[in-house]
Amino acid sequence: MKKFFTLIAAVALAASVNAQGTYAVQVGDKVNAGDRITSVENITLTYMENDGTAFADVKKQSNWADGDFTAYVCGVNNGKLVKGAEPTGCVYKFETANAGTLTVAIQMGPAKGFHILDADFAEVTPASYNLPSAKDGESQKFTLNEKNENIIAAKSNGIVTFNVAAGGTYYVLAAGTKMGFYGFKYNVGTSTGISSVNAAAAKKNGKTYNMAGQEVSSSAKGIVIKNGKKYVK
Repeated sequence: MKKFFTLIAAVALAASVNAQGTYAVQVGDKVNAGDRITSVENITLTYMENDGTAFADVKKQSNWADGDFTAYVCGVNNGKLVKGAEPTGCVYKFETANAGTLTVAIQMGPAKGFHILDADFAEVTPASYNLPSAKDGESQKFTLNEKNENIIAAKSNGIVTFNVAAGGTYYVLAAGTKMGFYGFKYNVGTSTGISSVNAAAAKKNGKTYNMAGQEVSSSAKGIVIKNGKKYVK
């Protein structure tokens, strides 16, 4: 009986950590400045652009880091930081009702400053990212340019994950360019350390990790991560 209730508790914990929703851009979608996406519970995406601007046509292109995303869209005006105010141009704004993690799937060119801003327009540090320069490639590393912006060396169709707060507002953009956007995945739940696990690497090596991101035996009990997915054992 004790084992049964332990299993029930573990499943409940997994459910709270795994409450996830996905929004993926589709070929044929038409996007305009100010469009709001509310199809995923407890989060709102607003496509920001200059007033009255239609985004470019959606393009079919698989994301190299997450196969759930197969097409992207982008604005027509470069993203631009504005001191003490909302950024302008091609920007993706998120409003989160609950704390958790948000993964954005993006297309970004080389040497362009990547930014995540909060409601006070302060920089938010990514929890993890996978920005390969080719399909099935290893992630590039962010480096800093002379403006102290995160940049990559080569074009990438990848993903970036960051922690979000209940009642939070976040802006995602690349300064000086029209960053492509595939969609997002929103995970509701307390931070567990799972963001430190490189999901792409886990899929390749088949290793097993615990919720703290530590490698464990494949026979380990409890909630584990294998091949990028969580299991209760």
